[in-house]
Amino acid sequence: MKNKMKITYVTFLLLGLGFSNLTEAQSFGNFKNPLGGGDDKKESSGDISAIQEKLLVDLSDALGDVLDAQSIIAEAQGNAELAKKLSNTSDKLKGGDVSKDSIQGALTTSKDTLKAQQETMNQSENVSAESKALYAKALVPYIKAVAKTSKLSGPIKDFTKEAQNSIRNIKNPMQIRKLKKTLDTGLFVGKNAPALIGNLAKSSKDLLTFAKKNDLDTSGADEISLD
Repeated sequence: MKNKMKITYVTFLLLGLGFSNLTEAQSFGNFKNPLGGGDDKKESSGDISAIQEKLLVDLSDALGDVLDAQSIIAEAQGNAELAKKLSNTSDKLKGGDVSKDSIQGALTTSKDTLKAQQETMNQSENVSAESKALYAKALVPYIKAVAKTSKLSGPIKDFTKEAQNSIRNIKNPMQIRKLKKTLDTGLFVGKNAPALIGNLAKSSKDLLTFAKKNDLDTSGADEISLD
């Protein structure tokens, strides 16, 4: 009799433990990791994609202005072909094209143009009246455009950091590749835009010095902050 009661007690005990474990397992399935994970990663991925989209729109607008001003400088330096190319690229960006090829191409074009135009200014001794008029026309728009790009330094840095964190928080290799592909343009911007922004800021000061040296009207340009 005692053995029978003992067996019955053990049976009920095991059943109770099994039910308790099942309940805990079901509850744990609804648990959200406070450090992130599960569906939260999908939300994070969506958030970073939205941040990238806004950043690329803002950058396209700023680069469009820079390229437009660079096209006027190209005219001042007698390079009509480059002026047309820069103007067309500017129109494309300001028309809303934020594709990977357009953004990367614009960054590269602006960088190469910046270097070539600076070299031309450094070698210029006798500037014609027509060229002076075009330099004067480009001065304020150029510095304003550079100021606009400078304001994107912080957002670009923040995006790059968040994008890298989002990628690190994913364990699935396929999801990592997918997210990297989604953020490819933004990561390219994070790697290449900061140097261009710094060089643009320097070039705007050089352009202002060049304008003063050639007795151009710099009113409206001195007051623009590049910080």
